[in-house]
Amino acid sequence: MKHMDFRSILSYIGVMLEILGVLALLPVIVSVIYGDGFHLVFILAATVSFAIGAVLDRSFERKELNLGSAMIITALSFILISLLGAMPYLFYMSPVDSVFESVSGFTTTGLTVVSQPQNFPASLLFWRSFTQWIGGIGILVIFLTLMSSTGISSYYLYKAEGAPEKLEASVMHSVRKMIKIFVFYTLFGVMLLLVAGMPAFDSVLVAFSSISTGGFAPHSASIAAYSSAWVELAVIILMILGATSFFVHDRILSGQLKGRLSTMGQRLLDYARNPETRMFWVMILIFSALLGLGLLGVSAQPVRTGVFHAVSALTTTGFSTIGIAGLHLPMFLVIIMMIIGGYAGSTAGGLKLVRVGIIAKSFAWVSKKMSYPIEAVMPFKFGGRSIRERELSMVFLFVCMYLVLLVISGIAMMFLGYGPMDSFFIVSSAQGTVGFSTIDLVPLVWQGKLVLMINMLLGRLEIFPFLVLLYSFFSAGSERERRPY
Repeated sequence: MKHMDFRSILSYIGVMLEILGVLALLPVIVSVIYGDGFHLVFILAATVSFAIGAVLDRSFERKELNLGSAMIITALSFILISLLGAMPYLFYMSPVDSVFESVSGFTTTGLTVVSQPQNFPASLLFWRSFTQWIGGIGILVIFLTLMSSTGISSYYLYKAEGAPEKLEASVMHSVRKMIKIFVFYTLFGVMLLLVAGMPAFDSVLVAFSSISTGGFAPHSASIAAYSSAWVELAVIILMILGATSFFVHDRILSGQLKGRLSTMGQRLLDYARNPETRMFWVMILIFSALLGLGLLGVSAQPVRTGVFHAVSALTTTGFSTIGIAGLHLPMFLVIIMMIIGGYAGSTAGGLKLVRVGIIAKSFAWVSKKMSYPIEAVMPFKFGGRSIRERELSMVFLFVCMYLVLLVISGIAMMFLGYGPMDSFFIVSSAQGTVGFSTIDLVPLVWQGKLVLMINMLLGRLEIFPFLVLLYSFFSAGSERERRPY
């Protein structure tokens, strides 16, 4: 295929697997500390991942990437990392369930086929939440690397969040800054949860899952296991931090505003003027109130429960304090929030607030444009910035593809015997990388788990990298068929 150097792509993937191999050694330390006897499993997993990566890295030469190659690397890396990351689970689950749990972790989804996670060895429990932390960092790096792609999180989305007019001169410099912020918030989260009264080991795991908006919890009862309003408040703060654009965090923490230093008051005012910020808080207020009403008679504290679940759904985290299976109004409200999602440039999933805002504002713009002569120029603006019609078309295309995939997946789940509400709830949760579930996934047949894994992968990487991957395979096959013998 033209412009696609697959040898170079394999070399980059090798580097990814080498990094995974190194990271897989961290649970070894946890295993030694807690004496769970599981350290050899992670040494084996780390060795296999690093060895495969080293072979690919050293067998092929890395060259400068174009956008298509970067997308292929992204798609293949998530698939291969999920497969290799499933190795430690194989000692407790079937291969299908092991891959499902791994995909759910690395995509920061949080859907689980583990009925009693608290029975896992400490090191495996650590790995389970750590995969979400890895996935959270990974999606930020991907966001920066593929920033010019309108299907992922394009340059106009970056500008719409009030970032400087020009991108950083060095992408790696931006990546390092994002990782520093991510690590800072993780450490802050551990301290916050400790102060709230959570045990130390649980604080680390929940901080991993909160800041990555992943939702894996060390107990089957999720956050309800702690029965603490302070813990819930701490988790809410971390979920909001994780679902907020890390470019916004960078401006607030560094004090940089339009190329100059600013006071904290100016930074907070800049945060409040962000169109995604306004949408986020308005939705939190509205959906918290509606969920609270929908949980009257079900929860002893409907307001507290409504706020927690509204934040958990809109940030696409998936932590819960109460089950909502069979409650149609709360389920419908949560589906809407899971589809919308958080900020672009964050660890959250879903359509993203900026896309939803653009789509909502475009209806009036299209109506007005149609009433003017065809040659009339009418710029479309969102957040005070102009968006080209081509970019607007890409937003519409992505939203349509996202919703069509939801419908197809929902119908597939209905064919497996689930009701319409449960079917669309679970696929919205998977594709939005949320983790809420109203059905027991443990007995789900492998076809259903496969559907949800596809939803998780496509939702996490926002569809387009997988389309490029499929196109490259079909194009390569067509070229071989046309090649003379």
